[in-house]
Amino acid sequence: MAAAAQDDPAFVSGAAGSVIRGNHGEERALAMLGRWEDYAARSQPFDVVPEFMRLTLNIAAQVLFTTNLENETESIRRTLDIGRDYSVQRAWSIFPPPLALPTRRNREYRGALAHIHGIIDRIIAERRRAPTRIADLLTMLMEARDENGAPMSDKQLRDEVITLLTAGHETTTLALAWTCFLIGTRPEVMERMAAEAAFMNGRTPAYEDLMKLRYSRMVVEETMRLYPPVWTLARTAVNNDKIGGFSIPAGSEILIFPYITQRHPKWWKDANVFQPERFAPENSAARPRYAYLPFGAGPRTCVGQNFAMTEILAVLALILQRFRFRLAVDPATIQPEPSVTLQPRPGVVVRLEKVRD
Repeated sequence: MAAAAQDDPAFVSGAAGSVIRGNHGEERALAMLGRWEDYAARSQPFDVVPEFMRLTLNIAAQVLFTTNLENETESIRRTLDIGRDYSVQRAWSIFPPPLALPTRRNREYRGALAHIHGIIDRIIAERRRAPTRIADLLTMLMEARDENGAPMSDKQLRDEVITLLTAGHETTTLALAWTCFLIGTRPEVMERMAAEAAFMNGRTPAYEDLMKLRYSRMVVEETMRLYPPVWTLARTAVNNDKIGGFSIPAGSEILIFPYITQRHPKWWKDANVFQPERFAPENSAARPRYAYLPFGAGPRTCVGQNFAMTEILAVLALILQRFRFRLAVDPATIQPEPSVTLQPRPGVVVRLEKVRD
């Protein structure tokens, strides 16, 4: 039922086009860059991950749900960190304790869950009291009906909103952070991206401007090849099948690892080397479709792919029109942590330099 709303191509296309320009994202992006002006003036190193998380969370909340979460950003970040760590711990535990047991981790997780539920319940309650109809994804979810004409339960609606809000910002945050990690050690790549964006003369990109950022798109695609935010995918076999000579019974859960596939030497020459040019059309034409799948593939391809790429390219263009940066730590100390998503640990700490006017 929810899929009918969240998979609507017209809505997704429209949302992608309003990620930055107008009230949805421009104000938030410029607020972030204002903080960065201060970091640059003081030559203060800082971690870009929480900065991008704050930005993308607010953009997702505004574009998808017409909701301002600025005052909740830090508490939501802590809540999601707790939930992510809890999920990983349970996945690797041989005998995970029932959630009802009052262990320290269980109590912490229940508290985090209650906190995020409270925020989402407030958003839904405020929407129900709104005097006029607001045309966004939350309204589409509230108006959706199943084959019997019944709306979603409050719990299902809340779960859909949490899923979309989480998926709508975390992977974008990580793609931006890993891109900064890679270009932070490659000034020639950074300069080429900045030169490509120079035609905007410092203004906020319009949606049509992003089509001209061909090299920047290749940089982002290469970043997600090396460090896919969604590093593993799960799929269920519908029918009996065979893969590599192994029998796969119907109903089996199959794990697919983009992190491995996208570094496989059979399809990628110098697979561990950062080479954005490998995504030029002439270099991609002969590559198998499923050798590259940072957004998944097939009928379950991420519906937010266009939304995410729009946001990533726009934010990078805004940054590079104003700043240059370099890593403030040894790159070897930043390692991918395969949590629920692929996290850069301990963070991506950079030092900014303001571009002269």
